Amino acid sequence: MSNVRMRVLAGCAAGVMAVVSLVAAPALSQSGNPVVQGKIEIKVLSSRYDLVSGGDALVEVRASDGAMASELKLSLNGRQLATPLKFDQPSNTLRGVVSNLDVGANWLQARGPTGYSVSQALVNHPIEGPILSGSHMTPYECRTVESGLGEPLDENCSAPTKLEWFYKSTGPAVGTGPSATQFKALADRNARPTDLATATTIDGRSVPYIVRVESGVINRSIYRIAVLDDPASAGVTSDGWNGRLGVTFGGGCGTQYNQGSNTAQSALSDLYLSRGFAYMNATELVNQLHCNPILQGETLMMLKEHFIEEYGLPKWTVGTGGSGGAIQQMGITQIYPGLLDGLQPSASFPDSSMQTADCGLLQNYWKTAAGKKWSQDKKTAVEGYTPGTCAAWERSFVRTIQASFAEGCAIADKTLIYDPKRNPKGVRCTTQEMRVNIYGRDPKTGFARRPIDNVGVQYGLKALNDKVITVEEFLQLNEKIGGNDIDGGFSSARTVGDTTAISAIYASGIFNTFAGGLGNVPILNYRGYTDAIGDIHDRHRDLTIRARLEKAMGRSDNQVIWVGPPVANSVTNIGAEALTVMTQWLDAMAADPAPLNTDKVVKHKPTKAADAYWLADGTMKAEKAGWDNSTGFGQTYPVHSEPRIVAGAPVSNDVMKCQLMPVDFSAYAVKFSSSQQSRLKKIFPGGVCDWSKPSVGYSLIKGTYQKY
Repeated sequence: MSNVRMRVLAGCAAGVMAVVSLVAAPALSQSGNPVVQGKIEIKVLSSRYDLVSGGDALVEVRASDGAMASELKLSLNGRQLATPLKFDQPSNTLRGVVSNLDVGANWLQARGPTGYSVSQALVNHPIEGPILSGSHMTPYECRTVESGLGEPLDENCSAPTKLEWFYKSTGPAVGTGPSATQFKALADRNARPTDLATATTIDGRSVPYIVRVESGVINRSIYRIAVLDDPASAGVTSDGWNGRLGVTFGGGCGTQYNQGSNTAQSALSDLYLSRGFAYMNATELVNQLHCNPILQGETLMMLKEHFIEEYGLPKWTVGTGGSGGAIQQMGITQIYPGLLDGLQPSASFPDSSMQTADCGLLQNYWKTAAGKKWSQDKKTAVEGYTPGTCAAWERSFVRTIQASFAEGCAIADKTLIYDPKRNPKGVRCTTQEMRVNIYGRDPKTGFARRPIDNVGVQYGLKALNDKVITVEEFLQLNEKIGGNDIDGGFSSARTVGDTTAISAIYASGIFNTFAGGLGNVPILNYRGYTDAIGDIHDRHRDLTIRARLEKAMGRSDNQVIWVGPPVANSVTNIGAEALTVMTQWLDAMAADPAPLNTDKVVKHKPTKAADAYWLADGTMKAEKAGWDNSTGFGQTYPVHSEPRIVAGAPVSNDVMKCQLMPVDFSAYAVKFSSSQQSRLKKIFPGGVCDWSKPSVGYSLIKGTYQKY
């Protein structure tokens, strides 16, 4: 186990300290003076004491006030520890992994030579999970064979731990395109390849660029941990590790009833490993698998506990990943604060609860006889995006509300999939089914409750007030746009969200209001600008994130926004720049013993950690990001909108189901005839959205580390 240590920040989960301190009544010496019996503290370093998994935990027993840790006797559940903890004289502590924990409550006791003692609970859970996320989904298909781990050992898709070694070659990359790599398998761990490269870590050490990848299964997720490790270094493990951990998160938002697959090579990140970072990924940390931040955060919690027990406490842990990977970093930090100390979300969205169904409804309307008459300019004014973006949303993620979308379920046995006529009790390929433990089931249908809603939404409102579309076009659009039925099909009626699910999406933190732990981490949002090509990763989302931070905290100065050219056209590796700046930022925070809060985060911002944009030639321009397209930032990378904001939603775009108000015709910039007024009231019999009020069911997250 590595001896690298970190200052554990208060409130962390991986590194949360469960501290129990007792001072017994002092015995008396012959002279009548008290005998110093000392104080004992037991700290659980690898996880919260009640969230231990896998039968072991890294603990530290500290003695003070005259006591000596080396004299303490440790027992677990009344039995002497099988393996003694290591004594460190300067700190007067015992530290090590306590193993062989029973499932459920365990008691670790430290007893002094005169009989005084302290006990600490260790509540252990199976390594297969779950701990907090609720019952495992079923059906569930394993992918251990596809991932090179052999046949699964049980119904939870377990597999033996596997170690593999790779090295970076000084020769040309193998393969082409994004998959090209200079990493090769190390065939003989006792021999040094002639083309072996050298890595120089950020702490100045030059080591052979050999990487060990550990693979296994935790919480049904296939994980990979990569770290610089020369197998010829006399048994010193992780000798190239710089003490810091990077975790990568994958994109998408999927509805798959399987384990997901990956390879050992997927953990070979030259950006991180060349600097000495440990680097970790897992199938559950790919949003395209289950799109459930509760389950993803639980998995990261268990993975990080395992990492700490095997490698030691990281100085800090940083997240990286784009799109759905950005969603995970921010969602997990809200729901499970302390697992990530810094965030590098690229091509970000605030969460995976965007109103993407709107694009499906609009694309459906454009195909009607009335919709075909609309010019592209008018469509764009209603959609808010650049041309093609709404259609891209329809092709990609509108399908996640379609119960019979077999490709989305991603299981080999297609007979298990729901069909309203042939198999009404089959599994449904929807996002809400991935979150059924949080949303609950509708007792009338047995289906997972669904939070999406568009009652009262006036599509194209801004386009109407800007006089880009006519009153007649506005009325026709809102008369015909309709909604989606419970199976995701089109309906003439508007979509009515389940208020139980809506309340749950806020209370759980799945809808990210940017409360929880998000004020206590550096957030460096960066992206290559792709608005112009109809990509769904449009840059206004970074500004929505900022608006939510300001709404939750009254400030957003722990967030930085960087925008550059599309990655393929950029001469600057913004991801590498982000890691450099984030390393400076987190190192400075780790060196400061002050309590963790937003002020501390902002105090240690490096100079370069400021809003900026890059020109095509690599020139960096510092300027505050905003909605104004007349500035240098806005002219270079114009900001666009989206259908709900065009319909009047605030830029925080945090309303799942709007509260309604009566139609007020004085609020429009155009005149409605009496017949048109009657039509609008008929379209919205209950009223239109009052965007000045919070969503129905709105709340900040009700608590972190909630159990379902």
